[in-house]
Order: sequence, then structure tokens, then C-alpha cells
Amino acid sequence: MMTAPPLDVRYFADALPDADADLTFLLTEVAWDDRMRARRTASFGVPYNYSGQHYEAMEMPPRISAIAARVGEFAGHPFNNCLANRYETGDNTMGFHQDSYEGLAPASAIAIVSLGAIRPLVFRSIDWSHHTELALEHGSLLLMTQTTQRIWTHGVPRTSAAGCRISLTFRRFDTRPTEASA
Repeated sequence: MMTAPPLDVRYFADALPDADADLTFLLTEVAWDDRMRARRTASFGVPYNYSGQHYEAMEMPPRISAIAARVGEFAGHPFNNCLANRYETGDNTMGFHQDSYEGLAPASAIAIVSLGAIRPLVFRSIDWSHHTELALEHGSLLLMTQTTQRIWTHGVPRTSAAGCRISLTFRRFDTRPTEASA
């Protein structure tokens, strides 16, 4: 039997001190983008453009900035982008994918804060030989490294009975000027 490749993640249940208020803010105060078929999105901080979606730079609201600071304490570095994903029901999904590290600060983590309904995040090795599942609880934090992105894919499968869930994914983009732009 093949040995499973290392899944380099760290999970923290109850990472947010006021997850209920954070969820209420996101449900009532955020202007959601409906361009994606599988879920609604919103982006804050420096732009993170992916899958043909382009977002303008937008200042993080104070509540999201506070969550980013809290997540940064766990990660050991600050974050300058938050991509929010709103899954209205268990029918809203995210297919298996690997997050790109293009433009991200070297050795930075990608963080996922989960609010609302518990949903599984399924990891599958790129050769499909191994998989594992984590139940992302309300107020939890998951940190993933570049190593994980290279050898695993992850996705949020359909879960028929699940209610509304919002994930906040935080990234640290390297905003230093390059030689070509300096």
C-alpha cells in the first residue's frame, strides 16, 4: 500500500472569539457578487483574481480586518486579502482544486475561516490514491501550506442537509515591487 503524502495543515476549532457576531456581519453587511454559479463571493484587500473573476482592490471593513489580524496570529504573518465564499445551502459546492501560490509571499499560509453550517473539506492526493476529510466547524480556522497545494487537491462537496456557510480565505500577496516594475 502506498504511503499517504503529507497533508500539511493545521486546524483550530473555536479560533474566533465572536463567531456568531462575525457571521451576522457577513450575512447583513457584505455586498455579495453573484457572478459564480456555485456560490456567492466578495473580495477585500488587494485584488485576488482567479477563474476568470476579477476583483477591484477594496479596503477590508474593520470586522474583517480584525478577523485577518486574529488569523495572522495563528499563521505567524499578516494577510492582505480576504476572499469570502457564501454557500447558501448544502447544494452550493466548490470542486476539487489546488490554490495557486503565484504572487503570494514565499512560505505564507492560506487560511480558511469557517462560519455557519458545518461542512466537510475533502482533500484528495493528486494521484487520487488517498483522501481525507475535515469537518470545518463554526468559528474554526484551517491553515494550509504551499506543500499541501502542490500534492493535494481540496473541495467542498454537496451536503444536502447543510445550511448557510461562509468561508473567509485569507492570503498574503507579495506586494513588493519587482525589478521590472521598480
